[in-house]
Amino acid sequence: MKLDSQSLVYIKNVVETAQMVGIDNVIIEPGMVRAINDEKSVVLFQEENVPDMPFNSVGLNRISVFLTRLEVAKTLDNFAVDVKTDDDGEFARGFVMTAKGFKVDYRCANPKTIAAPKKINDDMLYTLELTPQAVYMLQKGQTAMGADVVSLINDGSGVTFEFIDVNSDKFSHTFTKRIAMKTGAEETFTYKYPIKILLPLFKHDAENTFRVGRKGMLNIVVNNLSIFVLPQV
Repeated sequence: MKLDSQSLVYIKNVVETAQMVGIDNVIIEPGMVRAINDEKSVVLFQEENVPDMPFNSVGLNRISVFLTRLEVAKTLDNFAVDVKTDDDGEFARGFVMTAKGFKVDYRCANPKTIAAPKKINDDMLYTLELTPQAVYMLQKGQTAMGADVVSLINDGSGVTFEFIDVNSDKFSHTFTKRIAMKTGAEETFTYKYPIKILLPLFKHDAENTFRVGRKGMLNIVVNNLSIFVLPQV
C-alpha cells in the first residue's frame, strides 16, 4: 500500500521531535504515540489529534537512519513510499522509498518489541510561561557551570533556574513571579531535570508554556506533541 503524504508528514514530525530529545524508538498506534529514551528521563506521549494511518501500528527504531534515507529519497522525482505489513496486517514491517531510478528500504520494528509507557501517571498542577530571556539565561547557566542538571525552584515568591557546579558554586536566575496553580497544589517545590533534554525543548519555542506535575514531571508541547521530562533524584 502507498503511504499518503499526510501520514508521512506526521511520521516525520514525530521522529524529528523524538530525535530532539534523544529518543530512538517510537510507537505510533490508533489514537496514540508513545516513546521513552534509554535513560528513562523523557517520554513522548500523545493521545490527541493522532491521525489514522493506512496500517494499524508501526514501531520506528533507528530513527536517524529513517530520516537520512527519507531526506535522500524525497529530493528525487516521482518520490513515493510503499508500506509492507506483516502477514496479519497488524503492523508496518517496512517502508520502501522509491523515486526515478532509485529505491531504498527501511525495516520497521514490531511495536510489541518497543518499551514505552501506556499512560502518564502524574497530575499537572502548575503552569508557567517561558520567555526568551529565561531560555537565554538557562543556556548561559549551562555553559558557565558545566552542570548536567538544572533545578527548577518555586519558593513562593518566584520561580528560579539554578545550577550548582562541582565546587558547590551556584548560578541562579528567577525568570518569573507568576505561576498558575490548581487547587490543592503545594505553594513551593524543587525538581531537578537533565539540562541536555530540557534546553533543546525550551530553545525550540522560547515563548511557550510548560506544566509541572505533582510528582515533578515537566510537560511541554513541541511540534504539537506532548513531551514529559522526568525529574532526577
